[in-house]
Amino acid sequence: MTRKHYGITALCIIPAMLAVAMPTIKAEAAEPRMTYIISYSSDLYISDSGEASITGYVRGKSDVTSTYVSATLQRKSGNDWIDVESWEDSSTKNSLSVMETYSVSRGT
Repeated sequence: MTRKHYGITALCIIPAMLAVAMPTIKAEAAEPRMTYIISYSSDLYISDSGEASITGYVRGKSDVTSTYVSATLQRKSGNDWIDVESWEDSSTKNSLSVMETYSVSRGT
């Protein structure tokens, strides 16, 4: 029996300002993304019946005009992590959640 390990990784939480509100950025400088985030979270729960529940959330400051969330479910195969499924969403509001379920095979 092959044991499979599941985890949630690469939760990319990127709130962004609209172009009209963005300051000019010089080629040698980059603006940190976390500057606009108030809170974020991610969660993975796998039930006894093999249903994986994945949640990703981001909340930006009041002047944030768009948000993006990406979540990737992976399984461990030997020493490697293999992508099983990915979800993403974006919004023109300052907060966003991604909530998905996926059936997984038994393992740890």
